[in-house]
Amino acid sequence: MNMLWLGYDGLNLPLNEISAILHYQPALDDRIEQAYGQVPPGVRSVVVTSAGVYLPARWEAQQIRQRWAAWRHQGV
Repeated sequence: MNMLWLGYDGLNLPLNEISAILHYQPALDDRIEQAYGQVPPGVRSVVVTSAGVYLPARWEAQQIRQRWAAWRHQGV
């Protein structure tokens, strides 16, 4: 599985486009709004893409990091 569902309708991201995974902070709201149009309820982390886009995620940062690491390990 090469796609990561970020917990919101229609918000999927190929795992190879992840650049960083951040804990959500309100200071990131402007970046999320630029990319997604709004800050949806329940944001727990933010996924930064290789293009520098900040996307909201409903999952905890650690959960996404584990899934990303497992995906990268499969490609070895």
